[in-house]
Amino acid sequence: MSRPPSSLDWFALFLLAAVWGASFLFIKRSVQVFDPVQMAMWRMVLATGVYLPIAAVYWSKIDWKRWKWLVVVAFCGSAIPNFLFAVAQQHVASSLAGVLNSLTPLFTLVLGVAFFNMEFTRNKLLGVVLGLVGAGILIFFNSSSALSGNALYASMCALATVCYAINANTVNRHLRDLHPAAIASAAFVLTGGLFVVGLWWSDGWAAVQTHPQGWTGLGYIFYLAAIGTVAGSIGYFWLLQRTSAIFATSVTYLLPITAMLLGVADGELIGAADLAGTGVVLAGLYLARK
Repeated sequence: MSRPPSSLDWFALFLLAAVWGASFLFIKRSVQVFDPVQMAMWRMVLATGVYLPIAAVYWSKIDWKRWKWLVVVAFCGSAIPNFLFAVAQQHVASSLAGVLNSLTPLFTLVLGVAFFNMEFTRNKLLGVVLGLVGAGILIFFNSSSALSGNALYASMCALATVCYAINANTVNRHLRDLHPAAIASAAFVLTGGLFVVGLWWSDGWAAVQTHPQGWTGLGYIFYLAAIGTVAGSIGYFWLLQRTSAIFATSVTYLLPITAMLLGVADGELIGAADLAGTGVVLAGLYLARK
């Protein structure tokens, strides 16, 4: 059973927000060097390399009989969202991607009620509706979509949060008793070979050698893999097990602040519709968690 969050849990939540909020800026920088498939494959391969010694340490604590749920974690918690954000951030600002990531708790709630026996209340329903209205404002009226038709790509960010919601509910329902490092490392051990093949198929290594900024771009991806994926995922699963799926995914309350600040520092424009949509999404999150 989950328990009320402690001071340590809140500290971990803020730290995750800083780490993951910065990730959207690193994604934007890396897709200026690699195409989305190469970027996603590099991120997964590098993360697998970091996870292998961790998996060796926690091997005896991994329940391989639950392999199918671990595969869900690898694809819905990392691979598919990594690709979707990489495609989207060729066309949308990193600040917008960070704000749309805030939909994760709302979709966690919707999927939790539909498929994982989570309790539903009037406040949660109103919160979900408000959150989706805010997402609509961000997708269709953000500072760039009206000019360049980026609503489709912004929608891909929202789709990525559906994957994150599936991941959160899967861990909370089927893997809650496993050590966080065991969950994350086992997921990548099971699927890492596929991503190595994907990296070879996408000519990701050739891009490093031929692009003038190839090694710099790979450095950005290494941050995304080692800090964003490995350290972030282990910390997230640890927080998820200590508290609840709704509290852990509420890290996305804080992500818009980090993502927007870094986006502005990088020269991105924040319009009135962006601020209004962000406010509506956060209001929806607040109601959904009451």
